[in-house]
Amino acid sequence: MDFESILASVGEFLNGLGPTIVLPVIIILLGLILRMKFGAAVRSGLVVAVGFVGIFLTVGLLGSTVTEIGEAFAKNTGTGLSIIDIGWPAASSLAFGSPIGYLIIPLGIVLNVILLLVRATKTLDVDLWNFWHIAFVGAIVQFVTGSFWIALFAAVIAFVIALFLADWSAPLVHKYFNLPGISIPHLQSAGYMMLAVPFAWVLRKIPGLRNMRLNPDTTRKRLGLLGEPMVLGFVIGLILALVAGQDIAKALGTAITLAAVMLLIPRMVAILMEGLTPLAVAARTFMNERFKGREVYIGLDAAVLVGSPAVIAAGLLMVPVEILLAIGLAPLGNQTLPFVDLADGVFVAALLAPLVGGDLVMTVILGAIVMGIGLWFCTQIAPAVSSMVQASTNIDIPEGYSVFTVMSDGSVPISYGFYYLAQTPVVVMIIVALAFVVGLYFLKTRFPLGEKLLPFVPAGEAAIAADAPAAEAGAAATKTPAKKPRSGDKEG
Repeated sequence: MDFESILASVGEFLNGLGPTIVLPVIIILLGLILRMKFGAAVRSGLVVAVGFVGIFLTVGLLGSTVTEIGEAFAKNTGTGLSIIDIGWPAASSLAFGSPIGYLIIPLGIVLNVILLLVRATKTLDVDLWNFWHIAFVGAIVQFVTGSFWIALFAAVIAFVIALFLADWSAPLVHKYFNLPGISIPHLQSAGYMMLAVPFAWVLRKIPGLRNMRLNPDTTRKRLGLLGEPMVLGFVIGLILALVAGQDIAKALGTAITLAAVMLLIPRMVAILMEGLTPLAVAARTFMNERFKGREVYIGLDAAVLVGSPAVIAAGLLMVPVEILLAIGLAPLGNQTLPFVDLADGVFVAALLAPLVGGDLVMTVILGAIVMGIGLWFCTQIAPAVSSMVQASTNIDIPEGYSVFTVMSDGSVPISYGFYYLAQTPVVVMIIVALAFVVGLYFLKTRFPLGEKLLPFVPAGEAAIAADAPAAEAGAAATKTPAKKPRSGDKEG
């Protein structure tokens, strides 16, 4: 068996296990490396597994319900769009089934460790399953250029970008979501956030929007019961279902399902944080003992953010928004019909909500802007995705369509940016990519989000799972006395 076959087998094995098995194993091994007791490390891993199972079950329930509503919207509006979105399941299969996909996990681990050692990043990305987003960039570049080495360069740069974006947004994640010690190197959500930052800066300058403060906290105070996240989910679900043409009985069922999601996801996140808190404490202790003044973040899937009521509510509202955008932008060149990834609205909103203090109106506006731009790029990238799909033997595709795209990654700036750079001379691609990485390093070092850029809004939404004792205990446990930085300490 040659080296490529071995890597392919390892990649297929890890992909088959999925995140609910791979991540807890990584948590246990990392805990032991950080000198946690064996029992404590195993417990953390199992609790993280249970938390992710709960999150994926509830997000899956949300996804199936939202997809049904989206299909009804698309059918009722008669879009006439010719390119169908086949979603992240197909994209992850294409990514992990590529030569870059075979290599991406061991390569990513080694690269991450090196960047930590040289203090280029603070994020230790343990979300191995979502390395497929990085592999997707490499797969697209290899399809365009035919070169494995150029694709490998693109994947390496994409991974560095993901880590730098996680560092950049970490202060905002800590303050807004009450997740100390956690960062989000999830290329999809972080990519949307990167694109949205200048628009968020503008929105926060508009007096009417800035003073509205329409977030779940203020809504609950103003409206009482009607402002509760569970009731808010019921109301939004009922309205969407009725507009989508469901009968009253079906619409009530949809509304109750979405009310349940609004209540259950924050509880699942609290369970997840109960498992992660001892690991975060161990990581901080380990680094303080060996590298005084160093700070390390645990990099996780953006799924840990979707327990925020503002994120869920904005994600639900993104369903009709994306359908209407697709239709409205058709005269300007869009031919993409949102389909499978309509359920990804929460991942669109995950890192947009904290940019505007959880304000629901501004979050949806930001979502509309980034997805409006993203739909056009999904259309442009469709020929490459279609050719990759046709060359694959294990992709399920919708009937009646011959051109395909992937909204989850085709609309992310990093993916379509590399798609276009791959069509330029190699030297241009290398120079632009390296210049972008240097610029992003400068941003994350000098203008961290939530601090010097788009400062955290204290009046924003309360911490997710604030009613959960486990989350409160976790937040308290991860707090350590502040230390004055030494003159020799650097970023990272």
